[in-house]
Amino acid sequence: MALVDRLVRHRAPTRRSFGEVLRDLLLAQGYTTAMGNADWSRFARDLGDVKYETLRKAVTKERAPSTRVMERVAELLDVEPTVFWEYELAQAQRVFDPRQVGEDQAYANLQKWLRR
Repeated sequence: MALVDRLVRHRAPTRRSFGEVLRDLLLAQGYTTAMGNADWSRFARDLGDVKYETLRKAVTKERAPSTRVMERVAELLDVEPTVFWEYELAQAQRVFDPRQVGEDQAYANLQKWLRR
């Protein structure tokens, strides 16, 4: 199914932030400190190519998480990046961006979305 079709049909039941979802995933997968809190430092080290400050800013909403960060986080935690609503939003924005998909396709996607 094309992404724009999924966008028309999909409605996320809840909207929890990247940081909230990531915290729960870290706790569930054992990335915890001795006190039982999420171990952000260890997780950032394991990410490798994503710096701690980049992760911290995305988690605290100082900056929006990039698709690259969300994909890398999801890969390390063995989940789909679509677990983050921000990832789905970025995908949706992409299908309407003429620089990404071309003007004709962006217009066609917009028309399809408007007819929903």
